[in-house]
Amino acid sequence: MTDKKTFGSFIKSKRTEKNLSQKELAEMLYVTEGAVSKWERGISYPDITLISDICRILDISEHEFITSSTDTAEREMKIEAKKFRVIRGTWFWVPTISYFAAAVICLICNLAVNHAISWFWVVLASLVCAYSFIPTFTSFFESKKLLAFSATSYLSICLLLLTCAFYTDEFSWFLNACIGVLMGYALLFLPILLSKTKISGRKFLIAFGAVFVLTVLLLLNIRLWKIFPLGKAILMTCYGFTPVILSAFICTFRFDSFLKTGICTALCAVMLYFANFAAEWLFGPSDNGYKIDFYNWEECMNGNVNFICLVSFLLISMVFLGTGIYRMRRLNK
Repeated sequence: MTDKKTFGSFIKSKRTEKNLSQKELAEMLYVTEGAVSKWERGISYPDITLISDICRILDISEHEFITSSTDTAEREMKIEAKKFRVIRGTWFWVPTISYFAAAVICLICNLAVNHAISWFWVVLASLVCAYSFIPTFTSFFESKKLLAFSATSYLSICLLLLTCAFYTDEFSWFLNACIGVLMGYALLFLPILLSKTKISGRKFLIAFGAVFVLTVLLLLNIRLWKIFPLGKAILMTCYGFTPVILSAFICTFRFDSFLKTGICTALCAVMLYFANFAAEWLFGPSDNGYKIDFYNWEECMNGNVNFICLVSFLLISMVFLGTGIYRMRRLNK
């Protein structure tokens, strides 16, 4: 602690800032006015048991009490933290009150015009969906806010879709829409949610695998409402996801990133090129076809463009592979 004179001057200045007399401070600390006077005149220090109470009353930290100086950096942090809490509270309560007011107004309008509650449920579901994004339900969760956000926002979207299905009395598309939204959420949030777990190295493999399963479920659900060759559609889905899942699997191995990029680029290029032929083999030939003839662009546009894309991507993959091999040789020297 600093010398008694410096300490006394500091305590006096802080007491004055709070517009407290020596008597008032003494009463709040349950000590005599003379004891406070001795502190400020640099005759004695307060008892150690009074430190926390003095800091609380004078609004100073224990570090400031011991050093007898104002900790500017800490006070600025406290001010910024207070501003942040105010902004966060405003960001929460202004939209909340606005959504509630909008719901009440729409309810009154629905009753006044239709003399019954009809389209109000769609409006209410829309407001709940909007609320799940801004300010979001994460304010009610202490931890795992990203998981809470992804779950609540997805469920609110499903609620809106279900409400619209009831309002239009058409449910054939509802499950398809829910699965489609879930596919997007799996691609966007699943890798992030898995990034801090023990299986973070396989996060993309798991995410793409989940999307593949959801795609098959989507096809099965569509088949309930519309007749099409389900087996062939699932086979085409397997073909389409093969390069993506294999690329994610390759990325789990620990070797040069340029090599992995080159392998994945070449794999995707080849699979993409032959996707058209796979589709023709499963579903029958298309009208345009995919023949290659650079002297006949009018009839062979698709085949020529696909071949150029294949060669271009293979050249890019060769550059990555060459760079990766060069880097590995340098490391091994």
